[in-house]
Amino acid sequence: MSWNERPIGVFDSGVGGLTVLEKLRHALPCEHFIFIGDNAHSPYGEKTKEQLLDYAKNICQYFQSRQVKMIVLACNTTSANVLEELRILFKDIPIIGVIDATIKYLPASKLHRVLLLATQATVTSKKYDTFIHQAYPSLQLISHAPHSFVPLIESGQYRLVIIEDIKKELKGYISQVDGVILGCTHYPIIQDQIQQVMGDLIYISSSDSILWDIQAYLKEKKWLAFKGKGRIEIYTTGKASAFYRASSGFFHCLEEDIHELRI
Repeated sequence: MSWNERPIGVFDSGVGGLTVLEKLRHALPCEHFIFIGDNAHSPYGEKTKEQLLDYAKNICQYFQSRQVKMIVLACNTTSANVLEELRILFKDIPIIGVIDATIKYLPASKLHRVLLLATQATVTSKKYDTFIHQAYPSLQLISHAPHSFVPLIESGQYRLVIIEDIKKELKGYISQVDGVILGCTHYPIIQDQIQQVMGDLIYISSSDSILWDIQAYLKEKKWLAFKGKGRIEIYTTGKASAFYRASSGFFHCLEEDIHELRI
């Protein structure tokens, strides 16, 4: 199989990574994608680094068995905590994380004080703090880990109005910042509701940023698929029915398109 024909592996702790897959399938329509949502271990935000590495390693081994040409960590938590370890373990497969891309394309010239919304594991890692301080020393970063957002999204409750839950989480930051980094690929799913609470600010989505890095890398390597219509395989380590219910409000697929995977 030529490198152009090989699939791209994409994974997240759950349905949030589909916000990345949605961007990818429209921008790269000839590519074959294999997506894995690790719902059996979701949410990742409260897990230890050792647990995160174990989960991610198992998924990368599966991708390796499928001869992927690239692995996309559509997950800020694993990108913050275990990206370098995975790159050492899987030297022959390029692995791209969301944090590098998000900071690279940050519109820093328009920002003075920005709120990072991310999982507890991402906030604790201080990866965003370190990288932003190095790249944009005058930019002030405030970090907050909303405990309720990922469970609400994974349960499908985001399809109801969850404005009150968002207000409880973010009331201390209203009118205090000029930008918001959605530092979890789940959060773009509720961006409209976050915006209703926080107002007309600059919103930076890690789901948007990583697309540009992936496109640039594939072009540089001359690995872009260039013929035919790409295929998408969707797997969850949890229950397919629950995954479908959680994702059906923002990602179009049939329930029978989602397969359960035991790894």
